[in-house]
Amino acid sequence: MALILCLETSSKNCSISIAENGKLLFINEYCEEHYCHGEQLHVLIQSLLLEAAISIADFDAFAFSCGPGSYTGLRIGAASIKGFAFALDKPAIAISTLRSMTAGLLNHKMKFKNNSLFCPVIDSRKGEVYTALYNNSGEEYLAPFACDVINFSFTKHLEDHTIYFFGPGKYKLENIKHQNAIFLYDDCPSAKDLTALAEAEFKNKNFIDVAYFEPTYLKDFIPTQSKKSINKL
Repeated sequence: MALILCLETSSKNCSISIAENGKLLFINEYCEEHYCHGEQLHVLIQSLLLEAAISIADFDAFAFSCGPGSYTGLRIGAASIKGFAFALDKPAIAISTLRSMTAGLLNHKMKFKNNSLFCPVIDSRKGEVYTALYNNSGEEYLAPFACDVINFSFTKHLEDHTIYFFGPGKYKLENIKHQNAIFLYDDCPSAKDLTALAEAEFKNKNFIDVAYFEPTYLKDFIPTQSKKSINKL
């Protein structure tokens, strides 16, 4: 059993939660269309620690969503967790963003059809998405990958399974017309969905080496000009 600080920075939602024994205690989130992780992450952490009356040194471990997702957001989240873990000599836990999204959906206690598959979708821009497939138990059925929306097809899986599509990138796949394709909500990843997974990883002592770990990017970084910078011109 552990007290764990969880960070989710893979999307435009900058999200921090505190979990104890796999249960959510506190959460603080700030969603900004132009991304704000560099400016808001540590402000949100400090605010949450004050609200919870917890010191950063009180945590047994630090967990974060390790991607895929926003290249810059992932690097900021990973760097923060590595810094806390190294400075306090505490373990760090990395959890797949797509896996945590699926865990969050399954925790909603919705009624799903038997033999279903779950497809979390994150917008990776430029006509692509990050996605994967998971079964009813939240176990990986098809490993995370980046794909071109135009050539995207789950036809062979849709013939034998009902597939639930969800996440902030699902709008890019809504052209899929099949009786077994069901589109749910478009919520961004959240730190609240890391809590139970982080506890399980802690119990199994599945920790990362903070000196060498890199987030799951799935594709090379392509720099773009910030919209904030463009608006200032």
